[in-house]
Amino acid sequence: MANKRYTFNENKITAQVIDQTNNEIWLAFEQDDSGNCAFQKASIFDPNQTYYDIDIAVAEIKKIIIEDSYLYLAYNDSSLIGSKYSKTNPLTTSTDFSIPSGITEAPVDLKYYNNYIWYLIPGNLSGTNAKIVKLSTSGTFIETIDLATITNAKSFALDSLTDDFWVVTYTSPANLVRVHYEVSGWEYTTTILG
Repeated sequence: MANKRYTFNENKITAQVIDQTNNEIWLAFEQDDSGNCAFQKASIFDPNQTYYDIDIAVAEIKKIIIEDSYLYLAYNDSSLIGSKYSKTNPLTTSTDFSIPSGITEAPVDLKYYNNYIWYLIPGNLSGTNAKIVKLSTSGTFIETIDLATITNAKSFALDSLTDDFWVVTYTSPANLVRVHYEVSGWEYTTTILG
């Protein structure tokens, strides 16, 4: 099978997700000269065949996930943590999510679980630590899980059998952090890797 190469008229791709149900790919591009990030829906077989091209006025689209009929996005922006877009009608059906109080960094990862949206905040800035922000699917703030001794979080995964989050850091040595809910509230334990 021959390799194919696609050239886009936009800037660098910052995030992507494949919708295998509809054979489509959603692409996010780096901010352009007018201050917008292009968000495009295209054919998975020919990404130059674009179905939607939406300009989003944020510094960067960092992550995209699909859940049911919606796309959820994570942003680097001064006022928005992310957004929700309809897969079938993204031009008219979208909801912006404001940055909750106390969050000073852009998220690095995003998950959908148990009818909530979860954003991982890295704790990269001096004097900050990693956090997990929980929002409703309509963008209403629910809570922040503060990982008080964890910095430089890179990504997280979910164990749906135990309802635990697993956060990985890019510190040296790296840490694997298990975040779990107990009767007293959210707790976390750290394992040093390497």
